[in-house]
Amino acid sequence: MKKIVALMLSLIMVLSFTACGGNGGSADSDGPVTIKVAVQQNEDHETCKAVRRIAEKVEAETDGNVVLDIYSDSALGDYTAVFDEVRMGTIDMAVQSFSGEYDPAFEIGYLPYLFTNYDEAANVLSEGSNTYQMIEKKCDENNMVFMGYFVEGFVQVASKEFVDNMGDPNAKKTALMRCPAIESGRLAMECQGFPTVTIPYADLYTSLETGVCDGWMGGTAELNYVGFRDVIKYLYVVNQQMENNAAMINKDVFNSLSPEYQDVLKNAVLEEAAASFDRAKTTDDTNIQLLKDYGIEVVDLSQDELNALADQVRTKTWDKDFEMYGDDAKAAVYADMGWE
Repeated sequence: MKKIVALMLSLIMVLSFTACGGNGGSADSDGPVTIKVAVQQNEDHETCKAVRRIAEKVEAETDGNVVLDIYSDSALGDYTAVFDEVRMGTIDMAVQSFSGEYDPAFEIGYLPYLFTNYDEAANVLSEGSNTYQMIEKKCDENNMVFMGYFVEGFVQVASKEFVDNMGDPNAKKTALMRCPAIESGRLAMECQGFPTVTIPYADLYTSLETGVCDGWMGGTAELNYVGFRDVIKYLYVVNQQMENNAAMINKDVFNSLSPEYQDVLKNAVLEEAAASFDRAKTTDDTNIQLLKDYGIEVVDLSQDELNALADQVRTKTWDKDFEMYGDDAKAAVYADMGWE
């Protein structure tokens, strides 16, 4: 008798758990679905604020049936580990940097001089572009659904000493520039005439302070204002790369939602992703002014100078870059630039 009772209790518990649903379960009368979302940025960052707005909109438009449970500040792990977990489905969704571990083409959005201004950036990174469609296909091949780029601002050059002829890509420069440990960034700086050195980001402030390097490439105006305004004297608006995060969701989790809820989620993400271009430009402009107010000399380059730098980098480094990114990435980028 005791065995029968125990068996019945076990069966009731199993049925109760199934009825409650879980992450990635169908959002219907069984109860709400909770989607675990990893966000790389901190709570004060514009991208994290955008994800919070997405969560509010999705919950409202699904009558509380789809809930986004957000973990900011890389709380669920480094972006490379989170990328892998979204592929596997152990984390449902992420808004963070792409990892090129499984396919280098995922990192195409960081290619130096992929664009030189916000209009060009929108042409390449917005929904419907050839590059966007290429990334959608790459995500699909890795059991994910790509949901949009969140741009965060152009990467500039900051220095302790004045750099003459910054807009002349053929002029030899003497300022020793720190570059991140990314081959494409180093090549881009060297082909513009700079000597370069690789220094870990954690050591950068001290290196600038003590003269180990004279300047650095890799930070937006915001990052230079927040983190380095006391150890730089000049900011050169060269628009070499675009900081960006990408929204991606595990394909099985996405497909488990009803078509109606899929549309709600995807549209909410796309709306915020599209708005990120204007937000990022405003953030750039605001922090450039803050740097000026703080006493940093900001050197703006003309569009002709930006084009000259871009032509130099594209001509001298892109062939090597696309050996890594692959022919499909090259074809997509060239199509978006009208080079077919």
